[in-house]
Amino acid sequence: MKHTTLYVVLALAAGLAAGLAAGCRESPSPEEADGPEYAPKRMRILSLAPNVTEILFALGLGSRIVGRSNYCDFPEEAKTIPAVGDTIHLNLEKIVSLEPTVAFVVTKRADVVKTLQSLGIRTVALESDTMNELLKAIETIGHETGRPAPAQTLIDDIQDDLDTVRRRVEGRPRPKVLFAFPMAVGSSNMMVAGRGTFVDELLSVAGGENAFPEAADWPTITPQRVIELAPEVVIVNAVGEDAAPDRVEAIGRAWMNWASIPAVANSRVYILQDEFLTIPGPGVGMAADRLSRVIHRPGPGETDFAEERDRP
Repeated sequence: MKHTTLYVVLALAAGLAAGLAAGCRESPSPEEADGPEYAPKRMRILSLAPNVTEILFALGLGSRIVGRSNYCDFPEEAKTIPAVGDTIHLNLEKIVSLEPTVAFVVTKRADVVKTLQSLGIRTVALESDTMNELLKAIETIGHETGRPAPAQTLIDDIQDDLDTVRRRVEGRPRPKVLFAFPMAVGSSNMMVAGRGTFVDELLSVAGGENAFPEAADWPTITPQRVIELAPEVVIVNAVGEDAAPDRVEAIGRAWMNWASIPAVANSRVYILQDEFLTIPGPGVGMAADRLSRVIHRPGPGETDFAEERDRP
């Protein structure tokens, strides 16, 4: 009986020690934990870029976003999250009231990062101007939120989607493509995708060659410069206010005035209305596919290249 009592006391002591050790153990790092068991339960996320918001939703973390930028409107559920302005005009009082524990920003403005950090918010600055930066941003978000495995799966899916498009356009002619935003009302100048940008990479994946030869983000150029570039395909992405039917019609009429441009002469000016084309996020594979189907749109009597290559 005495031995039994001693055993019970020792067992209780061992259990108590184990419990104390577990209680004192540091929370697992994001690398050690994967999924809702760890970070998502503790994190309150502030997302200040549309592509970051899309990535967070793709990783299953939409319910952990407590604040967003004014421009984060996809997926549809994002619109129900409180907006706090943008990286130029932040509503700091609103941000504090939301009690975020981590903020993700895509900005080169160090003052924005410092301001958020001064509020006691862990702030992670990301870059996504190129495809490699996008994939790195996804990896970083996965690390910071305890979701490394889903992040890697998303990266793999994006790379698979891009490889699929590359295979489809392999061996086909690579026309000179100018990707532009609509000219402002009352102006003939327009912003175009320069070399080295995210969209420039998408054009290459989609089987085109950027008609703008210089390394620049989004330079504004004149119609005369467009004529000199002589693009064979022009893609104008009309989104937001430019997507209104009368505005789209006006944009199309404006381009018809420049008949000396090969794309105009051959009826290869396309006005799209797809915001995802310029958002470096989970939809980049879809963007590359969309661009490839425009760049390599079949002529009369020709078979669509995608259908042709998808046949068993």
